[in-house]
Amino acid sequence: MEALSLPELLFFAVVIVVSYSIRGGSGFGGVTVPLLALIMSLKILVPVVTVLGLFSSWSIVAREHRHIAWPALMRIAPWALIGALGGLYFFNALDSHALARGLGALVIAYGAYSLWTTYRIAGEARAPMSVVTPLAGTVAGFIGTLFGSMAGMFFAIYLDLLRVPKNEFRASAAAILLGLGIVRGLGYAAVGAFDRDALIACAAALPLMAIGVYIGNRLHANLDPLQFRRFVALILVASGVPLLLR
Repeated sequence: MEALSLPELLFFAVVIVVSYSIRGGSGFGGVTVPLLALIMSLKILVPVVTVLGLFSSWSIVAREHRHIAWPALMRIAPWALIGALGGLYFFNALDSHALARGLGALVIAYGAYSLWTTYRIAGEARAPMSVVTPLAGTVAGFIGTLFGSMAGMFFAIYLDLLRVPKNEFRASAAAILLGLGIVRGLGYAAVGAFDRDALIACAAALPLMAIGVYIGNRLHANLDPLQFRRFVALILVASGVPLLLR
């Protein structure tokens, strides 16, 4: 953190507040890592956003656990665990740039498609959940372990395809990310990822994250279900753009 210039520190603060406003409003978010990777090493950043994700997800789950869609969560959780273990294995070796650009294109495409469906009158065809569930869970666990905050996008795709109502959507996404974050955090600790720089960044980011989650809670309360679906779609598009440009 001491190596960042004043403009970079300001950028860091704004990104944390805005991205956790999004996470507080939707239960997930994917813009933190792509944006902060412009000024910070992923080796520092990914463990930091894991810690922030644990706190932000817990703040939602503690209040809204009654809204968690447990059957949907239980179906995807084993696949997410498998993906997380695979991602941890590749954490120190995989070149992520080409993969990130490909994921950016995929997420933008799905976000645009999801937004388009909110303006359609007729029903649209959906992929079978027997295919979506293992794919979304495994990819979310794998990518989340490599890129920190990126897992939420794939859980959002899964919950969006299930047409989970907005309260259940946010609580369920937060619960999935909380469980995955615990697994990732233990894995990062085992490989020594929480060094001095990571701990300093965590300390600086935690109060900014709290401000963002508070703003997100207010935003969530003022969205109707259709607005919420459009909000989620726009988050997906916005999250994919920085990945595509990496």
